[in-house]
Amino acid sequence: MLAPETLFAFISAALLVIAVPGPAMLMVLGQLRHSRMRAVAAVAGLVVGDLLLISAAGLGLATLLRQWPLLLTVLRWAGAAYVGWMGWAMLRAAPAAVAAPAAGGFRAALLLTLINPKPVLFFAAFFPLFLGAGPQPWLLGFLGLGLLFELLNIGFYALLIAAAGLLGARLGGAGWGAGLWLQRGGGVALLLCAPLVLLA
Repeated sequence: MLAPETLFAFISAALLVIAVPGPAMLMVLGQLRHSRMRAVAAVAGLVVGDLLLISAAGLGLATLLRQWPLLLTVLRWAGAAYVGWMGWAMLRAAPAAVAAPAAGGFRAALLLTLINPKPVLFFAAFFPLFLGAGPQPWLLGFLGLGLLFELLNIGFYALLIAAAGLLGARLGGAGWGAGLWLQRGGGVALLLCAPLVLLA
């Protein structure tokens, strides 16, 4: 059980990390161009991917990646290539008359999360800062922080999607064009983010 001050520090730090714009946020905003349900499915993909990586980090995958730098390099290049491909796809996508299936957003977000080594290293370095030498098993505490992190993640993206929906409603007829520009802007931003993945 975390002390109240430790819990507050964790929540504050986690929210700062979650709110920093990155490939995941840009991808979710890009999915809003199709539909709100596709964006929600993308958030679900991010959360499932994060939980898998949190479990892997708790079981020692981060240590394995550090001991096998070639594997880490391969994952970084694959992640950068996928982020770049997603950005290019968002730039080229034409307005669709029919909303794309929500499952596509889930798959894209899940793959985006799993192919990027940065979250594994981040979780392995971040969570232990808030784990004391209490009686609970270390892995159980690690996974507990992971669940709390993802609850905050879900809350943040729920607010983000709701805010985007309200903005679209205020724009009225211009919402379709604004959504297209949001998609194009997200595509450009993802292309710019792709090289940064290599520095993770």
